[in-house]
Amino acid sequence: MQFLRSSSATIAFLLAAASAAEPDDRPRGQATLLSEAPTLDGNVADDPAWDGLAPFTGFTQLQPDNGAPASQRTEVYFGFTEDALHVGVICFETDTEAITVSNDGFQSDSFSMVLDTFGTGLAGMVFGTNPVGAEYDGQVADEFADWNWSTLWEVRTRTHEAGWSAELAIPFQSLRYGAGDVQSWRVNFARVIRRNNEISYWSPVPRQFSMFRLSLAGRIDGIHVPAQRRNLEITPYALGRSNRGGNLNGTQYDDDFGFDVKYSITPSLTLDMTYNTDFAQVESDRQQVNLGRFSLFFPETRPFFLENAGAFGVGFPGMQLFHSRRIGIAPDGRRLPIEGGVRVSGKVATATNLGFLHMRAEAANAEGSNEFTVARLSRDLSNRSSVGFIATDRRDPGSSRQTYGIDGSLGLGPNGQLRAIAARTRTPGVDSDEHVVSLYGAYNSTEWELDGSYTEVGAGFDPAVGFVGRRDYRGTAVFAMRKFVDKETLREWRPLASYNGSWDFDGYYESGNLHLESWWVWKSAADVWPAVNFSHEGVKHSFTIAGETVPAGDYETRNFEMGINSAPNKTWSGGAHMTAGGFYNGKRHAISPYVNYRRDETLAASAGWDHNTIDLGSEEGPFTANLARAGLSYSFTPKIGLRALIQYNDADDVFAANVRFSWLRSANAGLYVVYNEIDARTGLGKPGRELVLKYSHIFDVL
Repeated sequence: MQFLRSSSATIAFLLAAASAAEPDDRPRGQATLLSEAPTLDGNVADDPAWDGLAPFTGFTQLQPDNGAPASQRTEVYFGFTEDALHVGVICFETDTEAITVSNDGFQSDSFSMVLDTFGTGLAGMVFGTNPVGAEYDGQVADEFADWNWSTLWEVRTRTHEAGWSAELAIPFQSLRYGAGDVQSWRVNFARVIRRNNEISYWSPVPRQFSMFRLSLAGRIDGIHVPAQRRNLEITPYALGRSNRGGNLNGTQYDDDFGFDVKYSITPSLTLDMTYNTDFAQVESDRQQVNLGRFSLFFPETRPFFLENAGAFGVGFPGMQLFHSRRIGIAPDGRRLPIEGGVRVSGKVATATNLGFLHMRAEAANAEGSNEFTVARLSRDLSNRSSVGFIATDRRDPGSSRQTYGIDGSLGLGPNGQLRAIAARTRTPGVDSDEHVVSLYGAYNSTEWELDGSYTEVGAGFDPAVGFVGRRDYRGTAVFAMRKFVDKETLREWRPLASYNGSWDFDGYYESGNLHLESWWVWKSAADVWPAVNFSHEGVKHSFTIAGETVPAGDYETRNFEMGINSAPNKTWSGGAHMTAGGFYNGKRHAISPYVNYRRDETLAASAGWDHNTIDLGSEEGPFTANLARAGLSYSFTPKIGLRALIQYNDADDVFAANVRFSWLRSANAGLYVVYNEIDARTGLGKPGRELVLKYSHIFDVL
């Protein structure tokens, strides 16, 4: 443990280096106790519940003209009753015909609100809607929003001659907050006017950030929260399934049931339990083609694991000490039955974050079960700083493996950030090089974005409940980008350069890439970025790509690439990514075009194609690798929709289709009808089809 002790001392020293907190010059307001709850119909102007309240207004632009007053007036009314937080908003619009509505919330006129209920500036919740009443909610951590999270709340909207308006009702039981009957929360409001790609905030934010920089949010005082209640929700489900093909003879029918339980230990700490966990409603993975030597990363999509995922996240690109896809998903992508589990997550007091997870799932390649345990403890400090510890344990039939890690983050003034991670694993039969160390620093101002990192991953490092893309290397990376604003024609011009290199522990140069790019972004959000890469690949052992062998050797190559994207808020949009040049001991030409179609708030469709032509000098000549996908989304109402995703990967000869109809009552609960088809001639067995009917309902017991 000497390694972790010395690393702990280093991180503690970095965190002890005091830095000035950001100035508290944010706007401030007062919440109002409402004598009656507003009628939830979107009619803010005529609702007597809002009479006499002074609205929050005076929004300023994030883009396109940072710091300028918003082009349209926005009024926000912020109040509360005994049980819920109520927000009314009027989005005035001088050209109501130009209001843009889409079932893609990122391409629609919208209003959103972020709440940092603990005031730490590190984590929060975001709620948003658009003119037709779509519900968007997510969790905010490390200045990013996870939109897969969902909780219970309601919104109604209305369009009128002055623009559009919305009323939000968020039960206090759906929020997490600290102790105290009367509280002050960090809050920011955002308005998007899509026709001119304008984003404006109530609390101003420099253009290099977003409203998810919670330390720049305003404050609203006088929020009376209810006394602690032992809130209990039970969500049972029942499903019927029909399977045909695969390893089955004929058609097989079965049914199943299970449930989730959510219990508020305190207003800031939640207990979740799950039995016979099912994820039939989750969209299938987006396929990827591996044209390199290292493992591909697939993101988590299952709702139970997405909730509060930020509380367990420790890692960097290519390495995660905990990756929940190791639970209930086999290495070849098969879903394994999850018997159940328990999770405790949230805050103890104001600044201490606690996460504990224990799950049991069927073993992939042996009889019996796998047990997965994750424990996470972290402490929020001032100026976007924190320190934490994580431990994981995986018990397979006949063996157990552990991971221990510490991490720290230090805010350096308003623009700088320093992060460090140190961890080691314990794997039976491995007694050396089981460590990982990473140090990352970044600076982000209105003109410059700079970062650099050093990473070291031992050959024996194996996070059994995590992900590691490659081992046995030391790596460095640097990045520099200059941002120029041109108000006449462009939104920004961003020339940039980056380098990353990796060496093994004997000093052998395994890989390196120097990337030079010029990125132009127009006010419409269309962009183009030509770039050139100078690459080195040191291959110690031959490997195969799509059945073709790359022999051992050192390869120096260069290639040209370019990306181009049209304005995304139009009815039709599209773009392409192109690459041409050297590739190991040969050449590669690739193009990835895509097209999107959007018809108001109901219909959206997309199609894309990744095509690669690769010549590695073999006698058979060049070969191709293609991945095609098409998607469709149709919204009958904001809570009733149909989604489809069809994919074909000719490198692995896999065809997959996923069609999902959903009728949601609240959060992610409701009726799902799901059809899956897979025709995989390599790796995943015989063709198979599946039809699932699933219904779940949330019962608010306490």
